[in-house]
Amino acid sequence: MSTGTSEQHRPATGFRGLTVFSVVTALAVIAVLGYAVVRHLTSPQLPVLPLSWCRTGASTSLPPLLGRALFTQWHLDAIALAVLAVPTVLYVGGVTALRRYDPESSWPVSRTVSFLAGIGVCVLATNSSIAVYDMALFTAHMIGHLMLVMLAPALLAYGRPLTLLVETSQGRRRERISRLLTGPVVSLMTAPPIALACYTAVIVGSHLTGLMDKIMVSPWIGQVEHLVYVVIGMQFFTVVLGNEPIRWQLGTPARWLLVAVSMAVDTFTGVILLMSARPITMTSVPGLAVNTLSDTRTGGAIMWVGGDGLMAAVMVLMALEWLGRPELRQRDRGGWLEQARQGVFSEHTGASYTPPGQDPDRDFDEDELRLQDYNRWLASIAEPGASRQAPGAGTNEQRDAV
Repeated sequence: MSTGTSEQHRPATGFRGLTVFSVVTALAVIAVLGYAVVRHLTSPQLPVLPLSWCRTGASTSLPPLLGRALFTQWHLDAIALAVLAVPTVLYVGGVTALRRYDPESSWPVSRTVSFLAGIGVCVLATNSSIAVYDMALFTAHMIGHLMLVMLAPALLAYGRPLTLLVETSQGRRRERISRLLTGPVVSLMTAPPIALACYTAVIVGSHLTGLMDKIMVSPWIGQVEHLVYVVIGMQFFTVVLGNEPIRWQLGTPARWLLVAVSMAVDTFTGVILLMSARPITMTSVPGLAVNTLSDTRTGGAIMWVGGDGLMAAVMVLMALEWLGRPELRQRDRGGWLEQARQGVFSEHTGASYTPPGQDPDRDFDEDELRLQDYNRWLASIAEPGASRQAPGAGTNEQRDAV
């Protein structure tokens, strides 16, 4: 989303400090996660939890999933439906209000369809046969996992709910919301290193640290897991796909890189599970014969192939959108990496992002005054004792020419 010329090109207060802090925090998260994974994988075989801890009682019987049960076995998850009803009502109400207050508003139907499709995927993941079997079969649980942490969040993020929130607000309320979305808390949580670290922590931490053994036998932990998957998925895909009015605006190459790294996370987790000699603890259900080790390995294959497949589809859609919309190149000029590059330039040369009187849409690399600042900085490195003209202080003739 374009947040306005002045917003895209204004100096970012504390940009470098926030970037460094987010990177350090992300590395700390990854370090703790790595320790937990290594400790779990090198620990002795864990005992299987007693059946008395299981959600499904001995009186419950389930047929094999691959058959009629795939379409006929449903249950009602009232908690999930109640939670999902809130964003659905707010989003549809926001679209309706936007059209009522501004009849000329052209909120794309594709965004509304995408958001509602994301809600629909969440409903399927928590109420369909995938949810009925998600504690008895790790394969079913993994399919629901991919739906909640990847497919649904990607569809929800493409619906741009934060943009809708801003556009349906007026006056001071709109200013407060805009300040919140670009404030330190949201900026830290949506910083690319933090978003990637949180995604990695959830994917790897829930599968390779022993936590899954508890999730598969506790309905309440499973409910929390569903919520965490959707929230972290939204955090990640808001940075990658959302084009929302937040502090960090990634250029297309950086978005591709972020998705590519996330694919490596999915691959690592899937391969470890595929090669595992330790089965995931699953709820035992009468009538449903399960080879837990085989099902664990099949779940790993689903994670590997399905996760990478979904991320590859996201990358293809991003590439098609970028090729079909030349205006995205203009957006990329305000991306996160470009902001960082301009910030380092300003730090070394003392020049501002936008010298007074200059068109902020002018290409950064083609600006003559910035080129002069850069050359003076290089000269000061070669001759430390040489005096240097003030940054951006070209002659009047040079400024008039620009």
